[in-house]
Amino acid sequence: MTKDSKSASQGLPQKKRTRKKAPFKWTPSLIAGFSLIAAACMSMAVYVILRSRGKNPFGDKSWLFGALIGAALIVGLVLAFRERYARMSFLKKTGMWGVLFLLPWILGFVLFFMVPMAREFLFSFETIKIQPGGGLTEDLVWFENYNYLFFEDPTYIRSLVETVLEVLLYTALIIVFSLLCAILLNGKFFGRSIARAIFFIPIVMATGLMLDRVSNTEGLLMAQSQEEQVYGAAIVSKLMFSLGVGKEVVGYLANAVNDIFKVVSLSGIQILIFLAALQGIPPQLYEVAKIEGATGYQTFWKVTVVMVSPMLLTCTLYTISDLFLSSDLADTFQDVALLQGYGRSSAMSMLFLVGVLLVIAVYILPLRKAVFYYD
Repeated sequence: MTKDSKSASQGLPQKKRTRKKAPFKWTPSLIAGFSLIAAACMSMAVYVILRSRGKNPFGDKSWLFGALIGAALIVGLVLAFRERYARMSFLKKTGMWGVLFLLPWILGFVLFFMVPMAREFLFSFETIKIQPGGGLTEDLVWFENYNYLFFEDPTYIRSLVETVLEVLLYTALIIVFSLLCAILLNGKFFGRSIARAIFFIPIVMATGLMLDRVSNTEGLLMAQSQEEQVYGAAIVSKLMFSLGVGKEVVGYLANAVNDIFKVVSLSGIQILIFLAALQGIPPQLYEVAKIEGATGYQTFWKVTVVMVSPMLLTCTLYTISDLFLSSDLADTFQDVALLQGYGRSSAMSMLFLVGVLLVIAVYILPLRKAVFYYD
């Protein structure tokens, strides 16, 4: 019997085996890699200093210099971390490659989104004028642009509130409609492929002219008789009123029926995402639920909704962004920038961003707790 087995049998605490780290050594590849990285950084620093003094040593070949610096950095990193990479565990290698694949997106997000957004935020506190000879003049006015929007502009805040409320209401409607349509299309019936194509046609064919011709039903809904002939909304409203349903709920559902073309045209992508999620649910879960005696209602809430909950979060984010981008308010910023100045347009866009974040918080914070990730 070994010493470890004796100590274990006697109930004595065992000493944890610690893996000793190998001492750091300067290998030739490590030296070459760090040398390349240092040379590239120094060359870049010298180039930046020369450009700040108005000198361009490479002229039109600056792109070639940038390509050489990038290649030197990549080769230097490969040489410097080649031996360390060989000693890394599989989990660390996977994490490192994940970060490398995300790096282009992270750089693009920071350079092309975060930096312009920060600049836009600073513009909202300034009055910006374009000089005839080129360039901009920025005058700090602090909260003057926001004060104008809140207390002097009679339309923007009201339009923003209406847009936020519309997105709040339509997001829930589109998500529920998309999930129900995906469940119906996931069933086995004759002509299922044709039905799926029909639901996706509005995404392909919904040009501005066609959507206006199809969905503009305000003239038809002016009279009650026409309303009954086209959609039967009046009959449904009377029925719901007779059942004691509140006026707000009836109005919301009636507006949803009137805007059915808009709802269908905005639900195509979500239906496809939900359909893919439904087809990815293991059939064994439904078999177990059936064996346990679960009803269809219980199976829907305990299996179907739970398994598609990650896609529920994704579709909600997509729907919110799509509704805000397709709103009339999103098309006014450029006109305001030309007529009233870039500072006021920047303040409007910042308030618009606050509205977007508010709607996202209202939906995403509760949904995060309900999301279930199946491994």
